Amino acid sequence: MLKKSVMPLFIVIVSALSLFSISSQVHARNETNLALNPAPETILFPSVSASYTCGCDRVWSTVNGVISYTDDPRDRWTNYGSGNEKDWLAIDFGLARTFNQVKLYVFDDGGGVQPPADYLIQYWDDSSGWMDLTNQTRTPAIPEAFLNTVNFDVVTSSKLKIVFTNNNAYVGLVELEVFLHHTEEEEQAIMQVMTQIEHLPSQAEVVLSDKPAITAARAAYEQLAANQRGFVTNLSRLLAAEEAITALEAVPPPKAIDVAILSAFGDAAGHTITIKLSSVLDITYGLQADKFMIAEDEASVSVMNAVYDETDSSHQTIKLTFSSPVLWNATAVQLSIQSGAFKTSNNEFNHAIPWRPVITFNNLDVSLDHRIGIDDIVQIIIHPSRLFDVNQDGIFTQEDISDLLEQISPSIN
Repeated sequence: MLKKSVMPLFIVIVSALSLFSISSQVHARNETNLALNPAPETILFPSVSASYTCGCDRVWSTVNGVISYTDDPRDRWTNYGSGNEKDWLAIDFGLARTFNQVKLYVFDDGGGVQPPADYLIQYWDDSSGWMDLTNQTRTPAIPEAFLNTVNFDVVTSSKLKIVFTNNNAYVGLVELEVFLHHTEEEEQAIMQVMTQIEHLPSQAEVVLSDKPAITAARAAYEQLAANQRGFVTNLSRLLAAEEAITALEAVPPPKAIDVAILSAFGDAAGHTITIKLSSVLDITYGLQADKFMIAEDEASVSVMNAVYDETDSSHQTIKLTFSSPVLWNATAVQLSIQSGAFKTSNNEFNHAIPWRPVITFNNLDVSLDHRIGIDDIVQIIIHPSRLFDVNQDGIFTQEDISDLLEQISPSIN
């Protein structure tokens, strides 16, 4: 029985092995045996031929997907009885295939059929005939019974041939497999690209600011070798994102126009500024809170949030809120708005709006009774030193008075 202290480590090891097994299965499913023909008697390609075949063996059985080393059934090919020093076995895929790995399941009956002294794998070139595959790496290095794996440079061809050299006996195969294979390092590179693509927004959510990420994902994909790109299973997401960017770039960008601030008032609690603008706003456009600049007694104040005032049916009002009542004791508050902070209903962004004063609650509470009443407005009107040019048009008019009257409230909120 396992000790308690050993159990956690045991569980971790078992979990890791399970993950490895799952990863291996996924890896194996991604690679297709290009030589497989489960019904070679009726399906034309891939087809197999040989320079010599023992009369009791079946050459087509080397691609039927059955790996059996028993004598019965005789599911194998051998050149038993051949008088040749070398014999070959070839596959015709029927069309051009791209591959870089061959697996040979070598037969050894301990007597007349044994592993070959050597073998060479070739591919068919329409212009030059049979050509040796380059950079062939064998595992094991010397041919042995059972599985022999050969990796080589990627090649595209319609035919493949293995040339065997006899080893004072005859040679045989029970199965032959051909793959477009990738190494662990290549698989990691492929997974990195797939992860990069997966992080892209869906086609409907793409905006122009996503272009650098989309361009980077395309560059990463292009850096993969040609045979690796076929394993990127989410390429359609990248293509959809690129299509969305192309469509967005085809739309003329919004124009920028001058928009005036009609009024800017602070609230009684000291944490909200209400701005009324000269243009109707596109309330479906997300306001850019960081583009609203506030200075309270010359100290910069960060806007926590910027929202449309839903109570204004004219859709010309924006409310700025702060995390604390920063305006409560302020003697001077200034507001400026950077370009692109909001968009009008005509699909036009705002030009930058220069600094202008904000009228705070304390500016209007002349009677110091913590409310704005008609008496406060009267005092402001009759004392020229207290007049507020609310809309900053250079004169005090009926419009300014109307804006001030709108600030009247029954009590402090």
